[in-house]
Amino acid sequence: MTDATSPWALAWETAHNQATASPATLLLGYTIYQAGGVPAGLDSQPGQISTLITPRHGEPARATIRIAPLSEEEQQALAAALTRSRHKGALLKGQLPAELADPAHTGDVPLAPGAAQVRFACDCRQAPCQHTAALGHALTQRLNANPSLLMTLRGLPHRHLIGLLQAPDPAAVAAPEKHDRPRIPPRPAGPYIAAHQAYRNWDDSAPPLPAREVAAVGDASAASFAAMGLPEPPAPAPSLQLLGHLVTEAARQAQQLLAEGTLLETDPVADAVRLTASLPAGKRAENVAYRLDMEPQAFHRLLKTYALAGAPGVRATLHLYPDDPQILQQAAAAINPLRPEAAAALAIADNRVTDPSADIEIRHGHDDGRWYPFAATGHDWQLIALSSDDPAGAYHNALTALYARTRPQC
Repeated sequence: MTDATSPWALAWETAHNQATASPATLLLGYTIYQAGGVPAGLDSQPGQISTLITPRHGEPARATIRIAPLSEEEQQALAAALTRSRHKGALLKGQLPAELADPAHTGDVPLAPGAAQVRFACDCRQAPCQHTAALGHALTQRLNANPSLLMTLRGLPHRHLIGLLQAPDPAAVAAPEKHDRPRIPPRPAGPYIAAHQAYRNWDDSAPPLPAREVAAVGDASAASFAAMGLPEPPAPAPSLQLLGHLVTEAARQAQQLLAEGTLLETDPVADAVRLTASLPAGKRAENVAYRLDMEPQAFHRLLKTYALAGAPGVRATLHLYPDDPQILQQAAAAINPLRPEAAAALAIADNRVTDPSADIEIRHGHDDGRWYPFAATGHDWQLIALSSDDPAGAYHNALTALYARTRPQC
């Protein structure tokens, strides 16, 4: 029943089979996978992969496989070994050579997870189940075609890996050579303090900066960049226009941080969606999706979600988390009177209340406490309407949106 053809897929399949620990469950999952019950687009991010599984006979369910990411110590040991490895060039190109499946080449850090590092979650609340097994088989096939996906699942997406491999050795940093290109002004004399450390040392009792001074930070940053008269960077580097947008965006976040204490975005996927939405239209979304190891269609759906509900809506789409059972029970009680039919009971899991009869799911936002309405689509659960501060309002918004989709046009 194996589909594994690469050492990475074989290592994953072995861990998946051992973690599932049920031949019957694995066989049911394989049947769903072979019947096309797993969509082509899988939502992958550091530490987990998930999608909506649709059995031919049975209710659809969102399955999630969580894989323990490498610790910071393991990442440093791995980087030290790979920086000196003949495989460094292939890794920088997004490839994952088969030889690195041997920990002797990776600083004794196994890249493939063991069974104890694999956990399952599913809407059916019976994980490991046929849904997670189907997703596991699909992941085996995906690793056959794209082994580098394993690095993302182990907490090392390509950009992060590049940063580790290209980090300078402090003992080997040489003095910069003289050249005619525009040079960055030297930093002021005095002890060097990293920006994040300086912010940690910020005295909370200090008065905030006046609003006009905070606004001037962004204006000065963008204006200074435009006035530098730099030449266009060579391909494939970002254009000056794109770099200008990034400078403006960084200044905007600095304004919010200084004036309001707004925390910076720490979710790499949500941050990439936010940045892409702020840039000029074009094929950039496909490039970003590729670097995030996502299907372009899935990334475009996240862009639509961002347009509808901002970064909190994107995070509600991407992440599940344990919520207060009492809050979910109260939400289910508020939703029940609005249901057009009640053939199946409401399902409660993580931060979600799901109505399988109407293909509607209401998710409780982790950062803002609002409720986000989702509907099952051919690809996955998709945010389809505005959020609400109460679950009944979010459910009503979902019903209205679904009715508008199905109503005949005059």
